[in-house]
Amino acid sequence: MGEKSEFRPVDYDPLVDSLFVVAPGGEYEYSVMLGDDVILDFGRLSEGDKLDVIGFEILGASRKFGLDKHLLRRIKRLHAEIKISEDRVEMIISIVVVQRKRERERSRILEMANVGLPTAVTSISV
Repeated sequence: MGEKSEFRPVDYDPLVDSLFVVAPGGEYEYSVMLGDDVILDFGRLSEGDKLDVIGFEILGASRKFGLDKHLLRRIKRLHAEIKISEDRVEMIISIVVVQRKRERERSRILEMANVGLPTAVTSISV
């Protein structure tokens, strides 16, 4: 009998240094890779909603945030603003990790060329 896995909106895999974030309740439809290290997941948050970014994956996350891999396993909070304009995609990501019983915050701005995605502004907080 298989175990039921608990939903986790933020998941970090230290083996491949991958940070995965998904909005709770989102219905996944498809993914788009931007460059070599960012994947945006598109879907709908509820039936009838417009198609929007419902999650993302960042490869090489420890390098991008300047944090040790074991700290990325202790993310307490995360907020991401994703802005898709006609020519680029901008992600502003703030994370709070716990280190020695103290909170430590890191923020990064990632910019990539738009590969034909429709313009949008999305926020994900977990």
